[in-house]
Amino acid sequence: MRMPTPFKRFFREEGGNATVEFAILVPLLFAIFVATLEGGLMMSRWAGIDRAADMVIRNLRLGQYENPDAELLRQEICDQVFLVENCFQNTAVDIREIDRATFLMPDEDEPCVTREDEIIQPVTEVTPGQQNDLMLIRVCVTVDALFLTSRFAMEDLDAQGGYALSVSSVYVNEPS
Repeated sequence: MRMPTPFKRFFREEGGNATVEFAILVPLLFAIFVATLEGGLMMSRWAGIDRAADMVIRNLRLGQYENPDAELLRQEICDQVFLVENCFQNTAVDIREIDRATFLMPDEDEPCVTREDEIIQPVTEVTPGQQNDLMLIRVCVTVDALFLTSRFAMEDLDAQGGYALSVSSVYVNEPS
C-alpha cells in the first residue's frame, strides 16, 4: 500500500526536531534543578536545627538553665536557628530520662507539631534530670517546602504540606 504524496513529505520533513527535544528535556532538567534546590534548603535547615539543639544541649548538660521547661528550650533553639519560619510555633521539644537498667527508648514517633486549623502543640515531657542521669532530647520542627512541586519527594506531616525535620541526642547531666 502506497502512502499519498503529502504524507510522504510530512514524514520526511526534519524541521522542528530540536523543538521536540527541547520540549521533552527542559521540564526534566527543571525538575532536577528544583529538587536539588529543595534538597539543599532542607539540609541547610536541618543543619541549623542540629547546631541550635547541640548548643542548647550543652547548656542543659552543664546545668546552665534553672528549671528548664519546653517553652524556654524552644525559645533558646529558635533564637539560634535560621531559615525556619515561625520557629517557636512549629517546634516541639521532648526530654526524658533513659533508664540505665533497661535502656527502653520512647516510641519512634517524633513529637512534631501538626498545623491544621490552628497550631497544635503535642504533649511532650521535659524532665531535666539529676546529676549523672542519661537523658534523651528530641527536637522536631515542622517546615514548609519551598516549591509545591517538591512535595512528592517528602512525606507530608500536616494538611498545609509541612514536613518534619527532627534531631535526637543523648547526653549525661554533668555533676556539680
